[in-house]
Amino acid sequence: MQITNVKRRKAISPVIATVILIAITLIAAIAIAGFVFGLFGSFTSTATLSVSSVSLASGAAPAGTIYVQNTGTANAKVSAITLTYGGQTCAASITPTTVSAGAAAVSIPVTAGSCTVVPTAGEQFTGSLSASNGGQIPFTGTFS
Repeated sequence: MQITNVKRRKAISPVIATVILIAITLIAAIAIAGFVFGLFGSFTSTATLSVSSVSLASGAAPAGTIYVQNTGTANAKVSAITLTYGGQTCAASITPTTVSAGAAAVSIPVTAGSCTVVPTAGEQFTGSLSASNGGQIPFTGTFS
C-alpha cells in the first residue's frame, strides 16, 4: 500500500539557521561584555570635584579663596576644609557651598578657624576639602 497524498513540510535551510544562531550568540556576547567591562557607561550621576586654584595669605589668621570645579554630572556640596602647615593640621572655616555640575569654578572663602600657628609667606601647605558625598579633594599651595 502506498500513500500518495503525503504533505511535505518545508523548513529553513541549515545554513540560514546556523547564521541566525551565530548572530544571536554575537548579540548576547556584546551585551554581556558591555555590562561587565563598562562599555555602555554608568547609569548613575556622579560629582567629580577638583580644586582649580588656591590663594591663601600669610599672617596672624590665614585667609583666602579656594576655587572648586565640578566636571561630573551631579551637584555636590563642599562642607569642610582641613589645612596642614607648620607642623599642625587644623580645621579652617568655610561656608558650605554647593558646586553645580558642569558650571565654572566656584570660589569658596576660607578663614583661619582652629589654626593657631601663624604661617609665613612662601610656606607650603596641604589640605583637603570634604564633600557631602564623603569624598576628599586634596590640594597644595604656598602662602602669599
